Amino acid sequence: MSGNTLPRQIVVLVTAVLLAVLAVLWMSLLSVRGTMDDSAAEESTKRVAGRVQNLLEQVSILASDYHNWTDLYLDAQELAIDRLASNYGITAHRGEVFQFAEVFDGPFAAPLSWREGAGLAPQPGLLTERTRQILRRIAPGLDPSHRQTHDYFEMRDGQPVMFSSSYLLPENPALLARVVPGSAGIATIGKVMAPQRLRDMESEFSITGLAVTMTPPEAAQTISVALPGVDGKPVAWLRWTPPQPGTLLFWKMFPIMAGISFVFVVISYSAALLLRSKAAGLIEREAISFDRARIDALTSLPNRFAMREHLDSLRDSSDVDCAVLAIDLVRFKQINDTVGHLGGDAFLVEFAARLRAIADETAFLARYGGDEFFVVFSASRDLDRIVAEKCRQINRLSEQPILCNGVSFEVLSSKGLAFEDRRGMEQEELLRRADRAMYSAKLRETLEVVRYDKRMESEDLDHKRIERELRRALAEGEGLEIHYQPIVPASLGAAPIRYEALARWTSPELGAVAPDRFIKVAEASGLIMPLGWRLLDLVCADMRLMDQARVSINISPAQLMSRGFAEKFTAVVLSHGIAPWRIEVEVTEQIVVRDDATIEHELIALSHNGFTLALDDFGTGFASIGYLTQMPFDVLKIDRSFVRSIEDGQQGMRMVRSIVGLARAMELSIVAEGVESEAEAVLLRRIGADFLQGYHFGRPAPVSAWIKPGAGPRPDPA
Repeated sequence: MSGNTLPRQIVVLVTAVLLAVLAVLWMSLLSVRGTMDDSAAEESTKRVAGRVQNLLEQVSILASDYHNWTDLYLDAQELAIDRLASNYGITAHRGEVFQFAEVFDGPFAAPLSWREGAGLAPQPGLLTERTRQILRRIAPGLDPSHRQTHDYFEMRDGQPVMFSSSYLLPENPALLARVVPGSAGIATIGKVMAPQRLRDMESEFSITGLAVTMTPPEAAQTISVALPGVDGKPVAWLRWTPPQPGTLLFWKMFPIMAGISFVFVVISYSAALLLRSKAAGLIEREAISFDRARIDALTSLPNRFAMREHLDSLRDSSDVDCAVLAIDLVRFKQINDTVGHLGGDAFLVEFAARLRAIADETAFLARYGGDEFFVVFSASRDLDRIVAEKCRQINRLSEQPILCNGVSFEVLSSKGLAFEDRRGMEQEELLRRADRAMYSAKLRETLEVVRYDKRMESEDLDHKRIERELRRALAEGEGLEIHYQPIVPASLGAAPIRYEALARWTSPELGAVAPDRFIKVAEASGLIMPLGWRLLDLVCADMRLMDQARVSINISPAQLMSRGFAEKFTAVVLSHGIAPWRIEVEVTEQIVVRDDATIEHELIALSHNGFTLALDDFGTGFASIGYLTQMPFDVLKIDRSFVRSIEDGQQGMRMVRSIVGLARAMELSIVAEGVESEAEAVLLRRIGADFLQGYHFGRPAPVSAWIKPGAGPRPDPA
């Protein structure tokens, strides 16, 4: 045997060692495959079960709205079947919201039911007598004060239907208090879990073969979710094939592992060491990338992605209570304006460093974005006490100002707090509540922590009702109209030549809704654009009856943030045959808070297209002289609060004179709002206002109140 040849025994030993290493590698890969596949199956089960519960809760919310409806309750008590059908049965008949409905017991001698496409006439009973007997036992135990419902599944025509049942009660507290227990009927609605819903779940959760089966799952079959019936026992099951990332990884890695095995056997042990070294480096880089994806680059705090992962992990802990605190820095824009964005970043870094002082196993900190931070509190007990103490610590951390680029800034923040009111609450809802409470704190201009409460929940429900009815009004084109308030020249005896257009809405269900309420809802729900175009059409149609009068139209900042708004606005006005000079676009000082380049671009475009621009509510705290010089405003409207102050003393007079002097220096016309007496009008004429507006000169009224008798629309321009 030559000196440079290994003995056969050594070759066998090295081969045995290499084969053992290969066996370990292959067994590890197989183990990873099994672990990943099992984890994916477990995760898909949680997600599908959570989605099923979420769908049931959505039907429960619908039932709580419909079954706690005063008009519906009175129709039932009076056995007004036609009205009951037009308010309740029609929804099932149309099938857009739910597809089945039934009422029984109480004032009804026999069950009344409706189903999709079957018409408004009540049909024979939808539910079985056994189901009604079970609901009769369950309904008395439901809490009417919380609009509690009993939710369950039934199979109809091979499809699962989500049912929700409760007593049919009035929402009016006084009427509810007079309801005799057991005298109300039991109402049930059903919504089909359509096949498209299953396909959507397949796509969302990366699963396949999601289907409903009536056969109980076998002992070894765990990838399924039971659909509980009215008595809690399963009436069907959802089965599916979960994703198999481990198997996919295995087959992707198979050629590589086969090649690596060949290299191990044929080449040498050193090749294996090199491969392991490279694999270790790859894992290390992946870990670094994983951490960077979850850390805010500026403050080094966890980011929103890490916070959502943390909330998901808390949901898996059944014995942990959770609360979220939303923090938004006050006047942060002024800090950026004063010391620049680098100074603003330094402020955020210092604020984040201070927040770290409260971080522990009960408090998870995160920068959500911009100047907004979140703190997630969690504990198995005494959560209220822990949160109260942490909030006091945060207040103490804000007592000392922060020095940025030689300028000292107070640490002011709006804070909103929300607690889970039930285990496993969706994180989106918890975050929304905290953000809602923070917004309330911002509106109140308080630095104290504002907690989400029943009043806010009630306001949110009111918001949803307004949004629903507003969508219906926009779809049906009814209920919306424009009233006009005159804007008169300050010179005595001059007739009104200008008007401000004010939106009015009367809903068949809600009655007259104040503009500030439905405009706020429209902005929050994304309806402000279709609402704005609808109102513009109404104004332009009225202007054709108003000779050459000019009209001021209020535009929301949300509308101006839409690129191309000015172009479409101009096209709509011209399509009605209205000259742009007759329309004055009014915006409030809130546009300064937005500091949005799109808003500035759209305002300049409107001015170039021939519209005049007015800055409304001037002096309420947002606008700056720099912004007035930057934008092409033509008119300055003095807020009514300043107008009221001119009769209170010299201080109010000096303030209004200053605003008028500023407007004169900038060659702006001046409109004084809220004039309610002749004395105010006289003083404003002396001070130098160009136009006056207020109840003293006329309240808002339909266009018919301001046009001459016999006036009609002008002919379309040639």
